[in-house]
Amino acid sequence: MTDPKRAKRILTNRQSAARSKERKMRYISELENKVQTLQTEATTLSAQLTLLQRDSVGLTNQNNELKFRLQAMEQQAQLRDALNDALTAEVQRLKLATQQLGGDSNPSNGMFSEQLSVNHQMFQLNISQQPQQQNGNTTSKTESNQ
Repeated sequence: MTDPKRAKRILTNRQSAARSKERKMRYISELENKVQTLQTEATTLSAQLTLLQRDSVGLTNQNNELKFRLQAMEQQAQLRDALNDALTAEVQRLKLATQQLGGDSNPSNGMFSEQLSVNHQMFQLNISQQPQQQNGNTTSKTESNQ
């Protein structure tokens, strides 16, 4: 009653359907593995992002602090320069005043003028050494913090 060609075709179709079902199951399994891998990677990347954001905030704060310190140092340098200019002008004024008082004929005036010159030189030397000392202090503080 059954046609052998029809039975063969039904068997072939069933085998083909079984292979198709097997391929589909392998494909689904591969997709599930990919999903798991991508979820793990997403978790890792999220943790890294959190760390990088925290580092970024810390570096931004440190940068702002350094900018503030730089501004303070620039202001100190301006004040030091202004003080130096004022003291230089005062020394010149005092030199002129001592010369007008008695000229070079009075030996004590000459000694006074010499003393002013020496004091001025010492002051200049002290001013020029202060930034070096401050830089040394800053360096040692920075090294001790590290």
